[in-house]
Amino acid sequence: MAYVATVLAGCGSTYDLDQIRTRSDDMAAEILTAYYNTDAYGEESDLAGIWASYADLADPGIPEYVARQRDGETDPRERKRLDYLFYDTAGTVIYDRLISLQDEISNAEATGVVVVDGDSIAYRDIGIMFYNETDSELRLTYYEAMGDFEVENLNPLRARMVAEGHSGLTEFGFASLDEFEALRRGLDHDAFEETVLDLLGATRDVYWELTNDAAHDVFGVEVTEVPDYDRGQLFRGSEFDVYFDAESMMPFMEEIFLGMGIDIGSLPIHVDDEDRPGKEPRPATYGIRPGEDVRILIKPAGGVDDYESLFHEMGHGIHDGVVTVTEYEFQRLGDYGVTETYAYIPEQLFMDPLFLSETGLITDESVLRRFLKNQLLGSLGSARYYAGLFRYERLLHSGVRTQEELAQAYGRLMEESRLVPLAHPEYGYLSSNEDYYGVNYLEAWILAAQLRHVFRERFGDRWWRTKEAGALYVELMEYGAELSAVEVAQHVGFEGLDSSYFIDEVRLAYEAYR
Repeated sequence: MAYVATVLAGCGSTYDLDQIRTRSDDMAAEILTAYYNTDAYGEESDLAGIWASYADLADPGIPEYVARQRDGETDPRERKRLDYLFYDTAGTVIYDRLISLQDEISNAEATGVVVVDGDSIAYRDIGIMFYNETDSELRLTYYEAMGDFEVENLNPLRARMVAEGHSGLTEFGFASLDEFEALRRGLDHDAFEETVLDLLGATRDVYWELTNDAAHDVFGVEVTEVPDYDRGQLFRGSEFDVYFDAESMMPFMEEIFLGMGIDIGSLPIHVDDEDRPGKEPRPATYGIRPGEDVRILIKPAGGVDDYESLFHEMGHGIHDGVVTVTEYEFQRLGDYGVTETYAYIPEQLFMDPLFLSETGLITDESVLRRFLKNQLLGSLGSARYYAGLFRYERLLHSGVRTQEELAQAYGRLMEESRLVPLAHPEYGYLSSNEDYYGVNYLEAWILAAQLRHVFRERFGDRWWRTKEAGALYVELMEYGAELSAVEVAQHVGFEGLDSSYFIDEVRLAYEAYR
């Protein structure tokens, strides 16, 4: 094994930046491969074993060395690269103590079994069964069984994960994960929370009307009377599944991207869409080696969700597939709100009435209006959920609240986003934690709306039919992760992130279906 640190006689420890980068890249590839095998085939992961083989990267002297190199660097691009590397290596040191616990959680999820009415159901399968179930009483049974499994088997592990992560961060000099993440992405979390609150306020009335209309349409009651286990049905839109058949999904996707000048078959992307037991139902992309080995996992269940998921993950896949920067930091690190933006651009085509009608997916005007209303409900519901989650995670990772206080805070903040109370916050107050990954989605909702504005202005309302729009899309993605979300916005002519474009899109969509 080639170790990063070597002891030179009389000189203490010295480090090699290229070695740090190479081994960090190799470790990322191995970990992503392990995650892929767990998610694709239900294999038990051995993250602890992988981590042990890269134990040299957990040397706390490495981030200290990288920070010194960064602080002495005068070239702006190299300084940014070293800043990315500092937070990466600091995260590696902090996460090193958590890897065995993460293995416990991953394996508990992969092998967990939930018993419902005497039948044993894989924990990973019950979620999709719950989502697709049409019988309300059976949904309640699934909901309670999932919740009980979370509380009894996963919450204790997740609580330890949060507590031990916080301890590691404070020992490294950070006040909390909130501070670490704000510094890592260069985002003022206090100012961003104000943006989030503005978004919640600007969309409150529209969201209330959408959810209340859906409650009347689906259940014939006010939204306040819909129990949590039935709430998912408000967003399901199963009546539209017939317009999105599984057999046409892959060729349709390839045709759309080819119309933008992007030949999926020429890129190093493998799509695993086989339906098999033990396979993780949640779609995901694994950039094992950006530019060389990119894998997309999707488990078809039928309907628009499959199409959106495929287009979303293909956005990630293309981003990893076309990257031209060669530096480890600019391929893998940086602001993940950027890659989520590139995933939202194709996914959100399914909210574009011209796209839906002119591609032949939905041509009946009355059906199209109902569908677009349902799409707006789902998209706005997700944006508001992640707005609430960001606010909650700032409390979760403060390290000063009890588990009971956290559950109560989760219920309160989710109610402010959902506009109705949450009956069992104890089910989700830890499972919902994404360690601020949701900030990337919030950035992406904002930036994707700005990019669509640019596409429409430069290439017309049918920009998704033009190779020029595809060329700009690829040009941005070729930077990998070098540009932050703010820098991408600036690259195409904005001063920075501007949520008004997203809010305007919501209002225009709202007016269109009324």
